[in-house]
Amino acid sequence: MFFYFLIIQLATCAAMTGIIWMVQVAIYPLFGHLKGATFDDYHAHYMKRVTYVIAPLMLIEVVCCAACLYLGDWQVMAPSSLLLAAVWASTAFIQVPQHAKLTPETVRSLVYTNWIRSIAWTARTALLAWLAVA
Repeated sequence: MFFYFLIIQLATCAAMTGIIWMVQVAIYPLFGHLKGATFDDYHAHYMKRVTYVIAPLMLIEVVCCAACLYLGDWQVMAPSSLLLAAVWASTAFIQVPQHAKLTPETVRSLVYTNWIRSIAWTARTALLAWLAVA
């Protein structure tokens, strides 16, 4: 059962890694090119729509992470689990508050702080892939 949760976790993590890199190099930087009402309208639509894509993946990922911690060797799973905790903490305490008050002038800060999630999800994907083949 552990292996199935590991593979599902790897798949959702890899999906989030792809998404976060698209966000990091294309979507967030392009926010800065929008102005005024166009910015506000686009950002509001982005936030609503992106939630339907990322929320299910993040929830599946965290449930499978918890299952792997419970069913497997927690010491082996700890590094990737701590990276996931960093992703969730960054999302809750940095990115969500920044989005709540985002303006074209503050986009640069959003891009800069989003590196936390980009690097953490990338490292997690590598660790989980290694665990899956080891």
